[in-house]
Amino acid sequence: MPIPQPHRRPGRWSAALAAATAFVTVLSGAVTADAATGTASPTRLRTQHLTEALGIDDTTPDLSWEIDADQPGTRQSAYRVQAATSPRLLSSSRPDLWDSGRVASSVPATTYAGRELTSRTRVYWRVMLWSGPGQRHGGWSRTAVFETGLTRQSDWGADWITHPDWQLSRRTVEPVVVRLPRTTARYVRLDVTRLGLPLAESFPDRTWRLQLGEIDLRDSGTSATGLARGATVTASETETLRKTWEPALTVDGLPNSALQTAAGYRSAAHTGPDVSATPVTLTLDLKSVKTFDELALYPRADVLTDDGRVPNFPVDYAVSSADNATGPFTPLTEVTGQRPPAPYLPAGLPLLADDFTLPKAVRSARLYIAGLGIHDASINGEPVGDAVLEPANTDYAERVQYATYDVTDRLRPGANTIGVALGNGMSNVVSTADRYRKLYGNLSDPKLIARLEVTLADGRVRTLTSGDDWRTTLGPTTSSNWYGGEDYDARREIPHWDEPAGDRADWRHATEVRGPGTAERPAVLSARETEPIRVIETLPGREVDGADGSRVFDLGRNIAGWPEITVSAPEGTAIRVYPAESLKDGHAFQSISNVGAPLWDSYTARGRGDETWHPRFSYHGFRYLELRGVPEDATVSVRGHVLHTDNTSAGDFTSSDPLINDIHSLIRRSIEGNMMSVLTDCPSREKLGWLEQNQLVFPALAGNYDMQSYLRKIVRDMADAQTTEGLIPSTVPEYTSLPGGYRNDSNWGGAFVLVPWQLYTTYGDQQTLETYYPRMRQYAAFLETQVKDGILDYGLGDWFTPDRTFPRAVAGTYGYWRVADALSRIATVLGDEDAADTYRAKADASAKALSAKYYDATTGTFGGGGHGAEALALDMGAYPAGERDRLLTHFTTAIKDAGHHLILGEISLPAAFRVLSGEGRDDIVHAIATRTTSPSYGYQVRAGNTTLGESWDGGPGQSQNHFMLGAIDSWFTTRVAGISQTADSIGYAELLIDPAVEGDMTSASGSYRTPYGTARTDWVRTADTFRLTVDVPAGSTAEVHVPAAGGRAEAPEGARLLRVTGEEAVYQVGSGHWTFDSAPPRS
Repeated sequence: MPIPQPHRRPGRWSAALAAATAFVTVLSGAVTADAATGTASPTRLRTQHLTEALGIDDTTPDLSWEIDADQPGTRQSAYRVQAATSPRLLSSSRPDLWDSGRVASSVPATTYAGRELTSRTRVYWRVMLWSGPGQRHGGWSRTAVFETGLTRQSDWGADWITHPDWQLSRRTVEPVVVRLPRTTARYVRLDVTRLGLPLAESFPDRTWRLQLGEIDLRDSGTSATGLARGATVTASETETLRKTWEPALTVDGLPNSALQTAAGYRSAAHTGPDVSATPVTLTLDLKSVKTFDELALYPRADVLTDDGRVPNFPVDYAVSSADNATGPFTPLTEVTGQRPPAPYLPAGLPLLADDFTLPKAVRSARLYIAGLGIHDASINGEPVGDAVLEPANTDYAERVQYATYDVTDRLRPGANTIGVALGNGMSNVVSTADRYRKLYGNLSDPKLIARLEVTLADGRVRTLTSGDDWRTTLGPTTSSNWYGGEDYDARREIPHWDEPAGDRADWRHATEVRGPGTAERPAVLSARETEPIRVIETLPGREVDGADGSRVFDLGRNIAGWPEITVSAPEGTAIRVYPAESLKDGHAFQSISNVGAPLWDSYTARGRGDETWHPRFSYHGFRYLELRGVPEDATVSVRGHVLHTDNTSAGDFTSSDPLINDIHSLIRRSIEGNMMSVLTDCPSREKLGWLEQNQLVFPALAGNYDMQSYLRKIVRDMADAQTTEGLIPSTVPEYTSLPGGYRNDSNWGGAFVLVPWQLYTTYGDQQTLETYYPRMRQYAAFLETQVKDGILDYGLGDWFTPDRTFPRAVAGTYGYWRVADALSRIATVLGDEDAADTYRAKADASAKALSAKYYDATTGTFGGGGHGAEALALDMGAYPAGERDRLLTHFTTAIKDAGHHLILGEISLPAAFRVLSGEGRDDIVHAIATRTTSPSYGYQVRAGNTTLGESWDGGPGQSQNHFMLGAIDSWFTTRVAGISQTADSIGYAELLIDPAVEGDMTSASGSYRTPYGTARTDWVRTADTFRLTVDVPAGSTAEVHVPAAGGRAEAPEGARLLRVTGEEAVYQVGSGHWTFDSAPPRS
């Protein structure tokens, strides 16, 4: 039985009023958009979709523009781009890089295709447009500029450097070296009879086990080391986690797993330390006879026990050797009472600086820099820019992003100083026994690479690169933890440390170190081609009642960012700042499920009047700040610095309903709070790039902010994380390998296919499709290894659903179906018709398989009749032919019976809204949106939430800054404001203006910045009239649906009537400002 495809949304009110007699008035003089004779002028020129493209790696970047027009209906018909190495050459029409000539195209974008660009090339470009039947052009645009960075790794000519105390060899926990009689053997056995202290945070039950990061055999007589590397390891017991805990990882040559998260051998769990009855045994086959007299046991080095030492290290053990695998084994030594080693932590984070002299004034200067985990750079005491939390989170073993700063204005003739402060960031999450961390591990200790190029007034170039001639010391930041917080001791401050006047005589020389990655495969330095994170807004804190001994402040709303304190207190006063999203009994409330308490920042005062400080190397999610340790007579105030990636705002929405406006604000703020260098789940607890949100909530993301360059970066992160088997892990970058469905779920990994497709349909971005198409197919092939008879029964199901009857296989198969469906469409766009047919057949087979297994023809229900299962079935067409209306009726009735509360999770939520709007049931969506009892959006508003919570009730026991349930936000823009694009449109070439006038709303307005320009709508309803005004950007057309009782509407000159359907009149218009009047539709 064939599976029908999902329906497209019919015209509004057509089902109820199909027989209505239409009456439509169109004012005289209507003309089509094609007849317009206006002039098109390019504006808002951008490179790589950035307002300032400084230091990019892509030598064939995207060039784009928007269109201004002097008459309605004007469209671009052709363009011409010129590019040159100087403004003079460009203005004199002598472009030495590229002249595209006249190119017929209506798309306001192209790709640079001129002379090959090399590093540090500054490119000036402009564009001319033609329009209309007369092929008029409006002259050249203003000149835009972009500049390439260091496009080849060899262009850096610089070394990674750090403070000597932060060298990897110093940071690595030293092994326990056991002296052995000089032995020649092939087999070595370790028998452990007593286990060491377990993890400090073992929960809920404390368990004992053996864990080793590396085992090494050495020969002190010949200084030979690494004799066990590559051995075959056999364990008497093991608890394996692929690529993290496997016996073979104890002989991989990576002591302490210093270049990755914890990895090595892990035994099974035990209820106590004594395992003498059945020792834990590791046998090493060295694969040939070797001579050795030392055994080095490296501990797990990323976490600590309660006493600050490494966990799970053997206490009592014996070492023996043999010539054969079956023995006999000869005892070599026996160790009892072994005390585990303690990690070494430097007293502070590094400060690095270099002094240099410039003989003349500066014409231009560029600083190229990457500092791990976070760098904060300055020249002559002034920040080099306003970007913060640089570099972006990536898989640092694969890729490190560098930033390019124009520092021309920071330099002067004579003495100059560059200074860089480093923090741990995400690349080195240090374990502490008393402070929260979601995960822990070391991808890179703090280190820096930098290149400063200065062009003097006379044209000479002076270059300064990082090396061991730089000076370094340990600074006032004594600890930084991406999760647990930051410690700062103002008594350690060094006046003028980053200025020529600073005294650095006692500083040490920096140490050159290897960069992140491995010697065989070093990490790639890649330019940041996104907007950076910036301080967007600063909020004052208002003091509220707190518990005794605490000062508590309220910022007024939940944010992601930096808490800042200003305090006047005696020298040595230690103040702890506890950020929290809620309060309880006068204290900051940090529940385990909320943030995994405790976390805090600390500041130790220097005792010199007002002192202001905020962390620089991490951030928090918070509304409230609790300060402990503030003396009673001390003055203190707080502020909150709001941080997020500074993507351009793309849309706005408001209506006459304050509740709907507040819901929109909740969701937009939650998007902002998680829009860091990766799109995180929450800013308080995990700060991880869970991928499902990228694709599920894409319409809301793109409806609020320009996400093209930002999501391109995230797609590249996904490609970097893809395994050899094709898996895309659920969190990217993958800083920890999670078990089971938490690592492998088609709705999470499927973002690698769905986000590029959404970038294409939204922005016309075909390049991302072309770049990753082969890798997308690898992911689909990986999923197919788990599909059985069309069904993928694996993963997390409909995450966070309260419906415990939801069949997991429905969500897993739905994710696979969406991947196959999107790949079929992508293959069609790329001209791979055979693949398109193959993926279409696979998608249809999965829908058919789900229909056969879960559709109940007796009751007309699917998957047990829950909201989530039926939403997914309706969205993908998983029902028998002729059964859609019946299933839809059950779905909508079930929602009404639940009091318009949705009982489903985040996977099915967007599908539910798509299905309801697609069937013309915006009345149900409106009823859902305006509920104020739990579970609902309105309940969170009424409860005082200022950002969207993780759970439907938005309670303090969960994160209160998640946007995963924010799918309804796109309904506000696309349906209430009515701004979307037609089904076949790409990049909003043809707008669909179709407002849903529901409930008691009397007005709504919205805007969305399309690739062509900004589209706007505004509608107002009274008892007798309805007015809709529409702005269509030049270069676009629009299909406008005007709600009209009885089909009666008045349209302006130039609007072409297409049809009258039920209680709406549908027009085609070109660009310009349009006003439509009608009688209001029936409620």
